[in-house]
Amino acid sequence: VQTCALPILDGDGVLDNVDECPHVVGPVDNKGCPVLAKEEKEIIDVAFDHLEFETAKDIIKESSFADLNRLADLLIKKKEWKLKISGHTDNVGDAKKNLDLSKRRAKSLKNYLEAKGIEAERLLDEGFGSTKPIANNKTPEGRQKNRRVEMKVLFE
Repeated sequence: VQTCALPILDGDGVLDNVDECPHVVGPVDNKGCPVLAKEEKEIIDVAFDHLEFETAKDIIKESSFADLNRLADLLIKKKEWKLKISGHTDNVGDAKKNLDLSKRRAKSLKNYLEAKGIEAERLLDEGFGSTKPIANNKTPEGRQKNRRVEMKVLFE
């Protein structure tokens, strides 16, 4: 029987072909990525939960600023982090317009964080329109959940 050793670049024991963070050490149960401290995760989650835009626009509501400022402060301290910003919409209306709105909202958040001192190359923005729902678009509650901008820390 011949075996083939698969690479593990960062030495964390997670094979690179399944390691979501192949250049930094992280536990197997977190797909090879570092585990965020409870306080760090809370700042990101609160910023996500409280992020609101003007209806059908890419203008961030002022009520979101305090939590976004806490997120910016965290990103300033964690210079090794990148942030992926993904915009989503519900399926009401024109799909092409929804895709454009989701991209503009992600870009709006990126611009906000840049204005707070986060380097542009650390912020990746993308929009998906209504193509990746997390809830049923047949109910108002589901549509509300699908209108979101997700944030994910990336480690490289």
